This record gives sequence, structure tokens and C-alpha cells, in this order.
Amino acid sequence: MRETVYFTSDHHFGAGANQPARIQRFVRWIDGLEDAKTIYLLGDVFDFWLDYPNFMPKAHMEVLYGLSRARDRGIELVFVGGNHDIWCEQFFEGTLGVPSLRSGELVELQGLRFRLHHGDGLLSGDRAYKIFRAVVRNPATIFLARAVHPEIVQAIADWLSRTSRKRYHGTDEELHARIEQYIALNPQPDCDHFVCGHIHYPVSIASTGWTFTCLGDWVKHFTAARLRDGEFTLIQVGESGRSRPL
Repeated sequence: MRETVYFTSDHHFGAGANQPARIQRFVRWIDGLEDAKTIYLLGDVFDFWLDYPNFMPKAHMEVLYGLSRARDRGIELVFVGGNHDIWCEQFFEGTLGVPSLRSGELVELQGLRFRLHHGDGLLSGDRAYKIFRAVVRNPATIFLARAVHPEIVQAIADWLSRTSRKRYHGTDEELHARIEQYIALNPQPDCDHFVCGHIHYPVSIASTGWTFTCLGDWVKHFTAARLRDGEFTLIQVGESGRSRPL
């Protein structure tokens, strides 16, 4: 019986280099998950998505087919919107039947409590993402964007994405220190594992009674996490789609 749960985030499909190879690695991984009961997508699966009534980016079709095949095999998919793809919640729910969770929601899996968060706005110095998230969730913003031709909105989104990638996010050592600061200031007595994406740095840090885990990304690290028989582990996915503990 399939009981393994997987967690993945920050694929940013639709932007960046090596798109075909990155998509193929993800699809091979999804197609090969014979033990999966549930896959949690913790945001930024797509670098940009706006759910128009009659328009869909062609670049996302192969990923959507892969997710659809997983669903057709009986794997449950659950989506937590990121700061890049929060607008695709309605499509996931209405078209693919994929439910959405609010970022920061608590779920119980295999007797363990997991707080699932995309991760934007958590660390110090992440104020810009908090503002951006508030703007893209605003109904007025969504209405105005849908009133503009999709190609124009896509061009603006591509420019914003390139600008964001040029920002300095710090070394791994600096990110690690900011995560440790967050852990010290934000104890999580109601969960066993705090799992997030966004930070693009795969790491799992144990604190008193709980563990903070950042999933990394599918741009540089190709990492995810796995819950099997009560053991929660970061994994890395190779080009063949096979994974190993990180």
C-alpha cells in the first residue's frame, strides 16, 4: 500500500536556463513515484501563472500532464501557493481537482504534525516579498491583470522575475544564520516539522521539539523531501528521476 508523502517546491518552470532538462527531470521523478500517497507542492512550481478563462502558457503543458498522470494513478496532490504562482490556485482546484492549503497551515501525516509554508516573508530582510505577496493576492490587482492582454502581462512578469533573480540573496552561510535566527525567535510548539520553500537552500535544522526544513529548489539543487514510515528526509533527484537521501 502506498503511504509515502513527498514535498517539493520552487521549480520556477517557465523561466531560467535549461528549461527542457529541468522539466524532464521533474516529470521523470513524478512518473517514477510508485510509493507515493500524496505530493505537496509548496509553491513557485511555475515562475508565473495567471488563470485566464481562455489562455494557458504552452510552456507549462508538460508539467501539467505529468501532474495529471500522477493524479490519475491515485496520487493525491495538494498545492500551497507561492509568491510567483499564487494565481493558479483556482485552476488547480477547478480543472485538476487539486485542493489548496493556506501557507502556514498545519496538517497531520503519519502521526506527525507538519506546518507547511511557502516561505516568503519568513526571514529577516524579506519585507519586499511580504509586500509583493499582498499585492498579487489583492482582487483589484487580479482584475486589472486579467483586463490586459496575456502576452503583455507575461512580459511584465518575465521582467520582474529577471530583476528578482539578480538580487543578492546571500551566501549559504548567511542564509543558514538567518534561518537559525528565525528558529530562535519563532518556536513552533504545535508542530513536529516546519517545512517551507522559497529560500532555495536545502537544509534541515533540529530545534527543541521540532525541525525546520527548507526544501531547496529545482533550479540548482533539485531537492525535495520524503516522509516514509514516520522518517522525514531531504532527498536529491538525479537526471534519471531517481532520488537519494541528501
